[in-house]
Amino acid sequence: MLAKLLKPTIEEAIRNKDFRALKDGLLGIPAQDLAEMLAELEEPSRSIIFRLLPRQLMTEVFEFLPIEVQEELLTTLGTETTKHLLENMSPDDRTHLLEELPGELVKRLMTLLSPEERRVATSLLVFPEDSVGRMMTPEYIELKPDMTAEEALQHIRNIGLDKETIYSSYVTDEEGHLIGRISLRSLVLAPPDKKVKDLLDKHFIRVNPRTDREEAIHLCQKYDLLALPVVDDENKLLGIVTIDDIMDVKDEEVTEDIHKMAAVLPTEEAYLKVSSIKMVWRRVIWLFILLVTETVTGKVIKNYEGFITRNTWLPIFIPILIATGGNTGSQAAMMVIRALALGELSVSDFFKALLKQVYTGVLLALVLCPLMFMIALVLQSDPIHSVIVAVALTFIVTAANVVGTVLPLFFKAMRLDPALMSGPFISTIMDIIGIFIYFHIAFYLEHLL
Repeated sequence: MLAKLLKPTIEEAIRNKDFRALKDGLLGIPAQDLAEMLAELEEPSRSIIFRLLPRQLMTEVFEFLPIEVQEELLTTLGTETTKHLLENMSPDDRTHLLEELPGELVKRLMTLLSPEERRVATSLLVFPEDSVGRMMTPEYIELKPDMTAEEALQHIRNIGLDKETIYSSYVTDEEGHLIGRISLRSLVLAPPDKKVKDLLDKHFIRVNPRTDREEAIHLCQKYDLLALPVVDDENKLLGIVTIDDIMDVKDEEVTEDIHKMAAVLPTEEAYLKVSSIKMVWRRVIWLFILLVTETVTGKVIKNYEGFITRNTWLPIFIPILIATGGNTGSQAAMMVIRALALGELSVSDFFKALLKQVYTGVLLALVLCPLMFMIALVLQSDPIHSVIVAVALTFIVTAANVVGTVLPLFFKAMRLDPALMSGPFISTIMDIIGIFIYFHIAFYLEHLL
């Protein structure tokens, strides 16, 4: 929106080479808004605007830009400007950038870093892609236990400007082992001569760099943390993960899960930035799998071809039954997936969840069964057929609840994403199961009633 409003003014200033006025006008705009504007502008306007920014603001804006825009700018900027950006980016944001860039470009960029920054970048890149280690930053405040509160506050004043957060500091011994956490509030309110070791909190949450980032999200939400310390197997402090990075990852995870639930391959690109070819590729793979899977439904129907020919009323209720089964299964799956994401449910609770959903499925079926009987009676005017359809619905709804519960938990146990077992997949599976149940019940009840 901002780019559309300012685009005519920007283009006119560039044509008139009125760069001074253009630069002055940009300085009053927040970094986030500038990044959004640059992402919407086309070249060469984008590069011109970016080069006009002061060095510090340039780095801030660069961190907010989408990966594809960052990559494009890095190929057009001079060596010194590129080096400045990489050196001054927060380590976690720089790691995210480097892991998304082509290998050859990463090699070139790594050579521009100072030995210290290169060591930091390399150490972060060695951890698994979705781990806390990729998110952490070494820009934290470290205190020693024998410092007084006054000395600790002065230390924070001296180095705090370049750190990720000043609200939590971490106390380590001489060998770098983490022994406690202390809040800025505690230091400010403590007597000046009070020792840090007498103020620190020894009971706090910490994680390993190999911890999955979804676990970090859960911990920060559960304990209302602003930062999460990361330690190695010897309890040596490696870095911290801050709440702003946690929220960014949470957005990514939610978006990824939504895509998977809709049977679409996840992407980090904005919707309007994705080409039609990529859009087709992201969707067609799963649609192909679902299409092939649905052929099983056709096979089941074909096996009952003679039975259907003798009972022409059967196909009337197929759409109602399989749709209800798919909807019921999707509801159960979504509840289980959400509970797994929030930590309210784990694989060890499998049988508890299963019994709960069986019971719930039976209750749902008992509620829907009379309604289905009345609908079938209106459509078919045959009480026997109506009973068959109502009984079939009872079994289908119960089965759907079980399937919607079991599959996400099974995927979780297999270390796969439970979000894959939702929406289209549950519906497709329930199409097959629903048709099978319906015809079996109709076949046997027809001879009994």
